[in-house]
This record gives sequence, structure tokens and C-alpha cells, in this order.
Amino acid sequence: MFFLFPINTLEIRFNENTVCYSPILSTLTLEVNYKHSVSLTNVVDVYKVDGSGISVIQERWQEFEAGQPMDGRFENGYLVKDMNLYLGKSWEYWFIPLNEVSVEVDEKEINFKPEEEGIMQFRVVRNPLLVPLLRWC
Repeated sequence: MFFLFPINTLEIRFNENTVCYSPILSTLTLEVNYKHSVSLTNVVDVYKVDGSGISVIQERWQEFEAGQPMDGRFENGYLVKDMNLYLGKSWEYWFIPLNEVSVEVDEKEINFKPEEEGIMQFRVVRNPLLVPLLRWC
């Protein structure tokens, strides 16, 4: 019965297929790293994930190009913008193979590299404890 106890989890999906779940026992750090499709430079989006949802806390990018912020401080080869913006229980991206996306949860890379265009979605959902144990990120 213990394995049916509901807990908050971070669900990572790509094109409606669940990739994995990570239990949210306190606060998780989620990083989405990708190549910007216009400037072809690296972008890193950093999120805080807890039981209440997802908040963006920082964005790092290498150049001012179309679709990239124009303000930020320079740090370690990146322009950095700190934020603390609550996004809700879900957040998604549309990626193409050119983006070369990678995802990390608490500095652990998720073994997932999309090779097709599609929607990558991050959601905070409640699941029985058994679910993240079977599909752990």
C-alpha cells in the first residue's frame, strides 16, 4: 500500500510520450540547454520546481540575436538574466533537431536527445510513489 501513496513529481514528456518522472521531495533544479535556432549559439534556461509548480529563475545566452533578451549581465562567456517568475504547473518548448536540446534535473543529465521536431513539456503532477520508482529520471 505504501507504493500507492501520492507524491508530487516532475513529469518530462516529448510529443505526448512520457520520458521520465522525478519525485519532488523538496526543490528540484531543472536546466534546459539548447542551441538557438537563429543565432546557433547556446542558451541555458534554469527553473526551480517544487510542489506548487515551475518558476524560471535564470536565462543564459551567448549573443543578442532575434528572439533573445537584450538585457543582462556578462558572466563566464554568457549574458545572464536572473528572474523569479512563477509559470504554473507546466511549461513547454517546441524544438527541432537543430536545437540539440539536453535536459538536466539536479545536475543529472536526462538520457534523452530528441531527434525529431516536437513539443517538450514539463509538468508538476501527483502520482503514486510507484510511478517515479518505475520511470525515474
